[in-house]
Amino acid sequence: MIKRVLTFWCLISVIMLTGSCRKKEFDEYYARPTSLAPPIYQQLQAKGNFTSLLNLIDKSGYKQTLSSGGSWTFFAANDDAFKKYFQEAGISNADALTAAQAETIVRYSMIYDGEKSDRLNDFFSNKGFIENAAFRRRTVYYDFVYDGQNNQNQNIKIIAYNRNAPATFVATDFNNKNIPVFLSAYMQGKGLSAADYQAFYPGSTYSGFNVGPASVLEGKKDIEAENGIIHEIDHVLVPPPSIDQYINTTAAYSGFKRLLDRYVTYDINAEISHKYAVLTGKSADVFVKTYSSLAFSPNNENYLKADVNDAQTDSYSIVVPNNAALEKYAKEVLLKYFPRGTTLDQLGVVRPDIIQAFLNSHMLTNALWPSKFNSTPNYLGENLNTNPNADVVERKALSNGFFYGTSKAHSANIFTTVYGKVFLDPKFSIMKAALDRYGFTTRLQLVASRYMLIPVSDAILTKAGFSYNPAAFPNAPIRFNGNSDDNILRHIIGTHVIDLNSREVTPNINSGEGFLLTATNEPDNYEYIRYKNGQLFSSGTIDSSYTTITALTPGTHSPSIGIDSLSSGTNGPVVYSRGMLMYTDNSVALSIERYGTNPTDPYYYFFQFLKNNTNLYTPATKAITGVDIGINYTVFIPTNAQMLQAVRDGVLPGTFTATATTPTLNPTDEDQKNLVERFIRYHILNKVTIVPDGHLLRKGLKETLLKNSLGDPVTLDITENTTNSLKVRDSFGRISTVLGPTASILANRAVLHQIDTYLKYSF
Repeated sequence: MIKRVLTFWCLISVIMLTGSCRKKEFDEYYARPTSLAPPIYQQLQAKGNFTSLLNLIDKSGYKQTLSSGGSWTFFAANDDAFKKYFQEAGISNADALTAAQAETIVRYSMIYDGEKSDRLNDFFSNKGFIENAAFRRRTVYYDFVYDGQNNQNQNIKIIAYNRNAPATFVATDFNNKNIPVFLSAYMQGKGLSAADYQAFYPGSTYSGFNVGPASVLEGKKDIEAENGIIHEIDHVLVPPPSIDQYINTTAAYSGFKRLLDRYVTYDINAEISHKYAVLTGKSADVFVKTYSSLAFSPNNENYLKADVNDAQTDSYSIVVPNNAALEKYAKEVLLKYFPRGTTLDQLGVVRPDIIQAFLNSHMLTNALWPSKFNSTPNYLGENLNTNPNADVVERKALSNGFFYGTSKAHSANIFTTVYGKVFLDPKFSIMKAALDRYGFTTRLQLVASRYMLIPVSDAILTKAGFSYNPAAFPNAPIRFNGNSDDNILRHIIGTHVIDLNSREVTPNINSGEGFLLTATNEPDNYEYIRYKNGQLFSSGTIDSSYTTITALTPGTHSPSIGIDSLSSGTNGPVVYSRGMLMYTDNSVALSIERYGTNPTDPYYYFFQFLKNNTNLYTPATKAITGVDIGINYTVFIPTNAQMLQAVRDGVLPGTFTATATTPTLNPTDEDQKNLVERFIRYHILNKVTIVPDGHLLRKGLKETLLKNSLGDPVTLDITENTTNSLKVRDSFGRISTVLGPTASILANRAVLHQIDTYLKYSF
């Protein structure tokens, strides 16, 4: 029994001894390493030149945070920096600051994650670090709820939107402010210089390691601490306002603010209201201030949030004209076509799209550096045309982007191009809607392209049977005689958009004559119109019977329309006319018939051969086999004398003597029918309309409707195409010349040219 007791206690002693050894090993393994640097707070305390900063840390309640675990980058302003700060603020020392003010400075000096200088300009993406891609860091500071007024001037509690509409507000995102960090590696990599930095901080010196207006002192960076990294700075950091906050509190931009306010809504948020009650002990409804329909939300401190940290890489920018500049631009441009006395507020009611375009043209969804002011596209995709030296009156690096106050408004392409004449003028609301609906808007705003626009007024379109009512018909707002068929108006509008990109010189349509290429919405289906001494012609105006567009109101068309006046956009002329250029649905053969019925008509023999050839022509439909509606063609029609010459040369059937030629217009012999068919097909270019307009792509070999025994198209060679001359070479090298614009007739996506020599084919 005694032996058993002794054995038991021996075992207990061994176990206790072993456990004691293991505990000692555990404590030694997990003990704080003696080589580990003290926490941030203790290091600042030990250095002795951060007394004011430590006072604020104590007052703000962040002593425990900076004395314990965590990972922070702390930009520590020394006592010399605080002396300057107190002097500028007109106070004696840190005791004069409230706890809230102290907390603001301390939290804005802290950024998440302890980073040395070699990492601060790297983007910490969701895929890892991307070198030299960042110039901003998220601070611990955020504004939370503040007092303000809604659109009805009622006092309410507000919190800023933390996304860009239509994204949803995220109640768990505190909308932390970011701080810019300017490191030489980033600046050099982006082609930036000290001037870019000092444009925003004229009272500071660029050192190659700046944080906002502060410089990190030489030899005082990358100080390791147990809970992060310390960088000693020479300037006290105070959070700047957001773009929204600055514009709302700066009287010089009150006009721009009123325009922005049109896109603001205030919505109660129950979750934030509850948080506010818990934190303050006060019960109140908190409203989220939301911007919508703009390039970005000026109160959003985040960036795009495509990556949780993408605010490190970029920011927003805004160029804001002061009140005088806004008033001047509104008078000269935005309100130009509206009744005298119309205000921007009134314009915002009747034409919010104009105000929206104006605002968005001054907003950028990336950082606008001073040295890249005129080469960084705005939200509309165009470079700013304000002068960065003469027109910019102030620059600010705000918490969510760069701000430029200007004495001149940016004149956006949507207002200055040919499209702008229709966009701004209420007399052309239907045409504007049609240009937007049918895909013309973007191209007509390109300043690198050249167009001529012939606006058609609402009065003319309404008289012709068109109407526009997006409220009643949101999916098909444009109607023709009450129907939603878009094809007619699409075709008409395309006829009034002239593509000048292929022309070296813009034609003077008030004198002379020539052809203009329309810019229809289908690149392979285009048409030409003609001008002559201040008159405009189209296939529809020339085709005076309009046999198939019977729904058009009588009296809305004429053989030609006159030009009232000319204006100009930055990318071409605008021609104001007295009517509407129509198109025709009639067949090409019908257009030939109109000029080939009587023996004295210029196309007489050509049409007579055509209409009597049953292999080629259908009298009931007036259709040429192989010539389809909606496809482009060019028809070369020899003079009557040349048609008779073709008979004498045996190219067409007929008989002749030394003094007379009698064509066989209605041959019964199959071989003779084939002669006629091949002759006519060889005179028709397939899928292309060519006129003397100098178009570079309308030269060279072109396919005809004639095919050889192998089934391959036989070609003609367009040897010359200028605004004054069009020449074509046949298979035998013979050159035929178009007899000038007067001898050319516009047809359905086709042109009929009278030529001085018939074309001879060879298989």
